[in-house]
Amino acid sequence: MIFTRKFLSQALLEGIAPLTCLTCAEPVPFEAHVAGVCSFCVMNWGIFESDKTSITLFRERFYAEWIAGGFRLRDSGTRAIIHRCKYGGDPKCIKVLGRWMGHRWPPPPSGSVLTPIPIHWKRRLQRGYNQAEIFAAGMAEVWGVEVDGGALIRVKHGKSLTGSSRQGRGEALKQTYGFDHKVKSDPRLVILVDDVLTTGATLRACRDILEKQGRKVVGAVVLAMA
Repeated sequence: MIFTRKFLSQALLEGIAPLTCLTCAEPVPFEAHVAGVCSFCVMNWGIFESDKTSITLFRERFYAEWIAGGFRLRDSGTRAIIHRCKYGGDPKCIKVLGRWMGHRWPPPPSGSVLTPIPIHWKRRLQRGYNQAEIFAAGMAEVWGVEVDGGALIRVKHGKSLTGSSRQGRGEALKQTYGFDHKVKSDPRLVILVDDVLTTGATLRACRDILEKQGRKVVGAVVLAMA
């Protein structure tokens, strides 16, 4: 009965307000898309598979025991997805992408917690959400793990580091993140979560901060790799 109501409501929506793919603008059924992108365009994302090739590519920028990634950030279509996640005001889309990731990759090691890379409170107030946090929530639903920002905080508010050089990012990140010493110690393993992996400097900086305080970072998951 519930399935029938859902099917009828979706059929009605498709008749009144047809959904079109965000990339190619072609009509697409409500169930045949990933965050508004049709199956054909998704195939062109350059999706990473859970194999040695993908893991090797990620470890060139951030070495860890466990790695997971979504797709290559290589064209206007994939960049539009990331822009929508960051600035589109559509957290539901981000959570859908998190579930999509969760179904594509095996869960992280037992005893792990997903820790999103934090954003400054001013930027969170401006956007209304932290995209990495919602992305992590989508994966957590599939994997059955917890999301916990823990003691990792962003202490410096500034312009986005997207597009910065490797050296420029490294210098800027030295004073960008910090540790909240009011948080109690936590024995759980940490999987860092971010939307885009560029040079790996952000993940490395956050790992260093946490491990200096006794946490063990065993992996990372990102939606896209530039």
